[in-house]
Parts: sequence; C-alpha cells; structure tokens
Amino acid sequence: MTIKSTFLSLLQLAVGLLIFLSAACGESPEPDPAATPTSAPATATPHAVATPTPRITVTGTPTPVPTATPIATPTPVAQLTITPVPAPPRPQPATLPTPDSRSRGGTLNLESSQNIAHQDVHQDVSPALSTWGPGIAYSRLLRLESGPDTTLPSMVVECDICTDWTMESPTSYLFNLRDNVTWQNLDPVGGRTLDADDVIFSYQRQINPDFPNSPLLRNIVALEYLGPLTLKVRFGLPDADALLALADGHSKIVAPETVIQGGDLRDGPTIGTGPWMLEESLPGVVHSFSRHPDYFEPDLPLADDLKILILTDKATRAAAFQTGMIDIHEMEPTEWVQHIQQLPNSPSLHIPQPGNGIEVAFKTTDSPFDDVRVRRAAMLSMDPARIIEEQWEGFGFVGTGFPVASAEWLLPVSEVSSRFNDTETARSLLRDAGMASRSLVTITVGDFGQSHLDYAHAVSVSMQSVGFDTRVDIVNRRHFGETTWLQGDYQLMVGPPAPVSTPNGFLLPVFHSEGIWNTTGHSDKELDELLEAQSIEHDPEKRTELIHSIQNRILGQGYRFMPFTRTSIWTWQSRVRDFHPSFALNEYHHWTRVWIKN
Repeated sequence: MTIKSTFLSLLQLAVGLLIFLSAACGESPEPDPAATPTSAPATATPHAVATPTPRITVTGTPTPVPTATPIATPTPVAQLTITPVPAPPRPQPATLPTPDSRSRGGTLNLESSQNIAHQDVHQDVSPALSTWGPGIAYSRLLRLESGPDTTLPSMVVECDICTDWTMESPTSYLFNLRDNVTWQNLDPVGGRTLDADDVIFSYQRQINPDFPNSPLLRNIVALEYLGPLTLKVRFGLPDADALLALADGHSKIVAPETVIQGGDLRDGPTIGTGPWMLEESLPGVVHSFSRHPDYFEPDLPLADDLKILILTDKATRAAAFQTGMIDIHEMEPTEWVQHIQQLPNSPSLHIPQPGNGIEVAFKTTDSPFDDVRVRRAAMLSMDPARIIEEQWEGFGFVGTGFPVASAEWLLPVSEVSSRFNDTETARSLLRDAGMASRSLVTITVGDFGQSHLDYAHAVSVSMQSVGFDTRVDIVNRRHFGETTWLQGDYQLMVGPPAPVSTPNGFLLPVFHSEGIWNTTGHSDKELDELLEAQSIEHDPEKRTELIHSIQNRILGQGYRFMPFTRTSIWTWQSRVRDFHPSFALNEYHHWTRVWIKN
C-alpha cells in the first residue's frame, strides 16, 4: 500500500460512513436505543503510578491501561519521509475580561430542537446530547477559541484541561495537563483530581469500533502515559487537522468510575470536570445545570444556572423567545426579517456555516457532463446569488461545500461569482461542445424539504434557458443517501452535503481522485497534489494559499459546488451580555462567558 493510499484510507475511515447515512437519509441523528451497542463493563484504571517508567497503550479495541511492563512502540502505519514541523508556540488560555465589569448569577435559558436518546456521550453522534444537553458537563483535552476577537468561521484550538502542548513531530503531540482540574463532587467520583489516566481511559473507550464517535479518533495509534499530568498522543499519519478531533465536542473526558458503576453511561451518571453540573434531565422537557463550584477556571461560569428547554416545534421556540422564556434564539431568515421590522434595534449575530446548505454535483464520467465545457455552461446558466436573495433573504453565500478552519479560507465573492450568471458564455460553450441538439439531463434531488425542491426546479429552468433539456427527478431521502450520494447514480444532483466537521474529513474522501466519496468520478492529478499538500501543511498562510487554489480548481473544472451555504442568525434578549459563540465542531464553552445584566 502506498503512503498516499494509506493516508487516504485512514482519513476516509475517520469520517464515519454510518454517521452520514443516518443524516443523509433524513433520520434522527439519535440512535435507536435498542440498536446501539452497549459497552462492556470497563476495568478500573489505576490512578497511582508504581514506577516512573513511561507506558504506552496501543489504541484499537479499548483496554485497561497497563501499569507495569511497558509494551513496544507500535509500528507506524506508513513510513513517511517528511521534514519535521517546528513545535508551535505553547498556547495559553484566553485572557478573561476584568471580573468587576461583569454581573454574576442568574439563570441562562437556552433551547434545543431535539430530544436525547440517552446520556452516553461516546455512543451518540447527536449534538442534542454533546452540545445542547448533558454532554456540556464534560471537558475535553482541547476546545475551540471563542470570543469578541474571534472572526468566524474559525477552528483555532486552545487548551481545555491542558496547560499547553508541543508538536514533537508531524505525528506526535505532548500534552501537559492543568493541576487543578477536579471532577464534580458527586458519587462515585467524589471530586478527585483528574489525571492523564482519565484522558487515556476516555480515548480508549471512545475509539471502540462499535461506538459511533470512534471515527474521530481512528488516526490515533498510541497513547503514552508520562506522568499524572503528562501524556503523549501519537497519530498514525500526519494530518493538519489532527488536533481538531481532540477538540470536537464529542471527544469527552469521562470518569472510569462512572462507566464501571453501570457498564455504560446511557442512564448516567453524568459527572464531568466541566463548568456545568447536571442537576436534572427530563426527556422531552428540560436539561437543568448548576455552576460547578470547583471548576478549574475560577471566574467561570458567570451564570449560576443554565437551563436548556427541549422545544421540538419551530413555532413554539419562536413563541418562547418572544415571551422571554428563552434568552438566546436562532432564527430562520424570514422570521428574522419579520422580527427586525417589529424591533429594529434587536441585537443579532450572523455566522457563516461552510459545509451546511445545498450542494450541486455533476457526473463527470458520463455524457454530457464528461465535457468540462458543458459543466461550466451549466454553472454559468445559474444565478445562485439571486436565488439566495429570493429564497433566503440574502442570508447565505456560494461556496465549495467543505468546512473551513478560518475565515481567510473563503474565496473573495468576485472569484466565485465569475463562475455563474453569464448566459451568453454558457450558450457559446455548449456550441463549442457540439450540443446543438439537446440531450435530456436528469436532475436528481433528495426530498429534504421545499427549499431543496425549489432549488432543483430553479436549476432546471436556468439550464433550459441556455439550451439544456432537463427534467427533475425527486427521490426519497434514503434513496438519495444510499444510491445517489454514496453510489453516484445521477447525472446532476441537488441535495445536502456530507455532515463532516473537519476540512480533511471532507476534502480527501470527496474531492481526491481516489476518495471513497468521489462520486462525480473525476480524475484530476493537479487537484490531488494540492489536496495532499494542504492535508499535512501546518503553516496557516501556506495552507490558506493551497486551499484557495483547491477551490478555484474545483470551481473551474465544475465538479461540485454549494450554491447556497447557510448563514445562521442569532438574536438575544436585552439582558444577555457577551454572547460570542463558536458552534464549529459542536463547541459549547462560550456559554460560560455569557452573563445576565442585573
């Protein structure tokens, strides 16, 4: 197996095929309790070290951390010849504002649109648990930066329970842990101090191949205990996004005692080291939290209590905000336009959501889209900016469909818009391609709601205006997920993208010629080289340059694009202060800095 194919295989696994199938088919992301495997009772992980000799644990099937004879270092997945990347500056937690400038106390009231299936954070992919439910009681090794100085979208990582980290090589990271992280003082953990064994135990448990969150950590080949507050994480292959897996909201640090007590965490207890202590979880009603009094960031959280009301109906959520039951509310574009007309001074935050929206893709191996001129003509016939204004009140933008780690990765609007809305050039390209006589093009659209159907019909009308003969074929969600998206059974498709949270998790499987999700069928050596180079590039400026080249290549060749990329709209009550969120990778630490004006 070549280095390239090994690298691609590893990252493709890390995306998680089953996760996509569930979401793409329109099913609830919460697994069926009867179908989700239950973990076997774990063996207690010791918290006393008998000898200072380092120990290495190979991750695969989670096993107890050995305490005596070290085992051999695992054989690397691939022998890579690569120049070591200098260790980055040792990150420090963001400086907090002066405590005297903020009010403390009160209750922060939030909303969730989904119920949880259970409380085991390693066995559920749903953000209803990890980000909008009991999962916020847990800490992670890393988290995403958030605050007034963070330009979104952003995936800049910072320490959560660590004090700093050092990248020793492209596949090895050394972490030092905080010495003041204590578990919430509840049985059976009893408020003891967190140590490196807890981190290793948690990652070993999550990496269980039967657990749906295991793909996040599939690139980890070894966890090395170097002391109570020091550990090393070794990855199988270089990946510029490696740390994002550790910062993801699903990669929780759990206490071994809680797993041992019940065999799993589906029924709790939910005991973490995070800022919020779970007081009560009433299915379908509310998750209630109180401030963790011994949280390792002593100034946080600023609110005394946090409540997440479970409101599955959109109209009910809107009414709850209007009546003051909810403090912070996400609005749809039409709802926001009506709201701002009534309350012109309402605060708002508009967050770009790359990778979330409607995707269009062309089958490049079959006529007529095996000709790049025909693909370009189809794109030039469309006017996505106009449709964004008409259907989404202007809240959205055109992109290439993958998550971005920085706002600087987004192409300038002028570079994107030049690929669309030029009917004369579109007709000329079709003539050059010899499409004087119309051949029928089927537009396959998944039944994911009226916006997807409307967009497919708009695409059909636009293409007909320049000389295509089109028809729209509406398929159910399961058919779209299994046959259209995964198997590539389409000429032109309209639907949702893969629900992948990291750049490499999308770019390599979808856009690389050998990617398992390259259902457009394109083969592009130039694009492959760009994709492989950016995937291991740790220099932000160099990677940004490569990402721009990748996007221009994708758009120029007309493989696939996202004509509508969602922009989320948030507003809040006048008493709320310092709402500066980052929701990428299911982040939730921003709630600790929100405060209520007395």
